[in-house]
Amino acid sequence: MGTHQKAFGVMSDPQTDRLASITTPKGSIIFAEVADTTDKRAQGLMHRTLMEPDRGMLFIFPELGYWTFWMKNTKIPLDIIWMDNKGTIIHIESNVPICTRVDDQCPRHYSHKQSWQVLELNAGMAEKLQLLPGNRLTISLPPRNRTPS
Repeated sequence: MGTHQKAFGVMSDPQTDRLASITTPKGSIIFAEVADTTDKRAQGLMHRTLMEPDRGMLFIFPELGYWTFWMKNTKIPLDIIWMDNKGTIIHIESNVPICTRVDDQCPRHYSHKQSWQVLELNAGMAEKLQLLPGNRLTISLPPRNRTPS
């Protein structure tokens, strides 16, 4: 994997250029795929057997709501983090196990408060990164996901 020059001499990585960059209060960076369409949100991390420790998936919703997640066809345990539109953590479900059921009866996971965004990380990463409700994550979306100002 090589890098290429961008304007003003800033080096970038073509793989992470398509990902959101999420900075934690302690300065750690998570690179997250962006699920901002109905199809991408429905697919999520299903059928994946591995995710690098510094990776995740950021679900962006078109409106404030009680967004429910389940682990059907998800092969890796996750931490699920609900946030407001500014990236403030509202709720965390830690170490959510995979669901091996083939019907639609996998447990549902949700926040009791409405959210705009949800971040999925490998199980245990929220604790490792010292993430807590009330913390604010700084989210920088890749160019194709930014809205013009």
